[in-house]
Amino acid sequence: MVDSTVEPGAPSAEAANEAVEMTAPPKGVSRPNGVASAAKQMDSAILRLNKLFASPGGLSAFLSTFNYTLYLLAYLESSHSLAQLAHKLLSLVRSRSAKPPTVSRASDPTAVPPIAALAGLISRARTTLRLFGLLPLYAWLKTLIAGPKSGADPVLHRIALTQCLSYVAYQALENVSVLADNGIVSKKFIALINRGDATTGRLYLWAYRAWLSGVSCDFLRLAREAQLENRRRANRQQMIDEGKAVAVYADEDRKFDSKWWTDFMIAAAWFPMAVHFSSSTGGIPGWNLGWMGLCGLVAGSSRARGLWRATLHP
Repeated sequence: MVDSTVEPGAPSAEAANEAVEMTAPPKGVSRPNGVASAAKQMDSAILRLNKLFASPGGLSAFLSTFNYTLYLLAYLESSHSLAQLAHKLLSLVRSRSAKPPTVSRASDPTAVPPIAALAGLISRARTTLRLFGLLPLYAWLKTLIAGPKSGADPVLHRIALTQCLSYVAYQALENVSVLADNGIVSKKFIALINRGDATTGRLYLWAYRAWLSGVSCDFLRLAREAQLENRRRANRQQMIDEGKAVAVYADEDRKFDSKWWTDFMIAAAWFPMAVHFSSSTGGIPGWNLGWMGLCGLVAGSSRARGLWRATLHP
């Protein structure tokens, strides 16, 4: 994938590991306090970020988490009620009784706040990176067309094939729309595939509907996996009741349950966002940047945390 490569001039993951080991203090030597300790922590964080960006999917996970965090912060910044509450809390913790200074707003009412502007910039960067998203989808589709593996459930295979085709349609439509919006794909081509309409609004709408189809497949997959797992556990319990020797798989059961609920949480977080953007009638009432940021953080938090924890290991 595109985000697994290292930018020109940046050290590789192996070099970053060596740098982390070189900057670690010897055993028995106490860490300095104050500025030196903060500098070492900053140095360690930068090297871990470099390892994160060099890992497969690391840059994408970081940008996604950062982007949705900015959406949430932009919503909180624009909420007048929350701002007033923050001023009240600030006045309570201040030692002096002076009135908190009033924050002056920009003279231009149409000016975009810095946090929202940065969120838009990161969003455009992620959209640009997704121009290469068809490559891994092609590889996935090729393995699925070869048929289910030996012993694999055919229902799960068909669900995976439907999901992959949905994501291929989503990515292809979004790519064409982005290229057209930037003057790379001609309006004549857009009109040819869009019933004579040279604008990309309808293409984006169907792209999001294809995304919704792909997200919905996760619920079908989880339902099938739960059905198969319940059958296995029921058969195992029946054998135990009949007095037959059965191996205990307590750890495997816990891992399955943990992964199943994590996948369900991710799908449940993406689903309302996909429903909102795939609607032609305005989407979910009350939808805003805050809900979008919260859903995106919930959906991507587990993957981002896992990749970040992995940077601690060589």
